[in-house]
Amino acid sequence: MTDSNALEALFPGPRRVVLSAIFSEPDRWWTVPELAGRAGVQPASLRQHIVMLREGGMIREKQDEDGPNAYRADPECPIFDELRSIVAKLAPKSRSSQTILVVEDQPATAQITRILLESWGYRVLEARGGVEALGIYDQCDGAIDLLLTDVIMPGMNGPQLAEELLNRNPELRIVYMSGYPSDELKDRANAFLPKPFNPASLSKMIRKELDRPAVRRINHS
Repeated sequence: MTDSNALEALFPGPRRVVLSAIFSEPDRWWTVPELAGRAGVQPASLRQHIVMLREGGMIREKQDEDGPNAYRADPECPIFDELRSIVAKLAPKSRSSQTILVVEDQPATAQITRILLESWGYRVLEARGGVEALGIYDQCDGAIDLLLTDVIMPGMNGPQLAEELLNRNPELRIVYMSGYPSDELKDRANAFLPKPFNPASLSKMIRKELDRPAVRRINHS
């Protein structure tokens, strides 16, 4: 039985997702939204499984009066070493080499987005607008896998930036984010993330775009 099948047999479904995240970084404390974001699911769908794992002695809980409860691997778990070894073997090798360019003119939104993406193992570059983003892209010699851009920005907007970068690399993944969706945008975009978004929807959208086969697209003029 492979490690993947062993983990599936022992802990099917959401419990396996929680274990995979927690035992990938056994010294880190995770909140429920962080675990849900890592898994690409809604927080509510994980809560009962987190309780079961805690009661089963797999994970520990830390209660914080000023913030949400957090969870981490329990080093006293009888199969702590085995779980950590299995998760290490199953961890994706390519995620750490994937680079995302985040373009957002609101500093608070940009910071939160960057923290989330980096917590999931991505390399993140950040720009406050289209012109700055073009400069960063050119400095990286095209070594960017996905553009996550706001739509409405001063000067060059998101679709204009995407067209410029697609001229440089037609296989670049594009994800738009905005609180003001439009039919024109939906026609242009491979993916659209409405604001405000939660960690789960961000994680799921980014992973979906990076995992899909590369397709050369014809730009809209």
